[in-house]
Amino acid sequence: MQNKIRRAKPKVKVKPNGKTGQPATKKKVIKSKKTKIQNKEVYEITMKEIDALMKKGEENLSQMELVRLRDMAEAAENYEDIHEPLPIPSSLSDMIRLKMFQLKLKQHFAAKLLGVSEAKFSLIMNGKQKPDIYFVKALHDKLNLDANQILRAV
Repeated sequence: MQNKIRRAKPKVKVKPNGKTGQPATKKKVIKSKKTKIQNKEVYEITMKEIDALMKKGEENLSQMELVRLRDMAEAAENYEDIHEPLPIPSSLSDMIRLKMFQLKLKQHFAAKLLGVSEAKFSLIMNGKQKPDIYFVKALHDKLNLDANQILRAV
């Protein structure tokens, strides 16, 4: 004989006027506030507060602290993207390495994706062999690298 699992129905609050409310088991959703960091001083204060919350540990944070941490981290990331962007790699191998890191690709898989052998890919990455036009086209098509940046690097 099979044992059937019965799910408990959520308890419903009954208001004095006889109407039912929301289920008693539903959690309150905390909405986040989208903030924007305007200057370096606010950025520094935000980073100190993020650091303090991170030191507490994620499992020790309340729901409101988690939402605040996420909002502050997004605001700090947006500020950094605008005011302190990462430098664009100048060499072809650095561009490929950055893209491989972003896409979490291993070298052997990147070589297969670009249509070259692992040995040829290694030679190009170490600067011992110049890339051919098919390799450059694959970089643009498969890894979505900017064609102008590729041409400047080659």
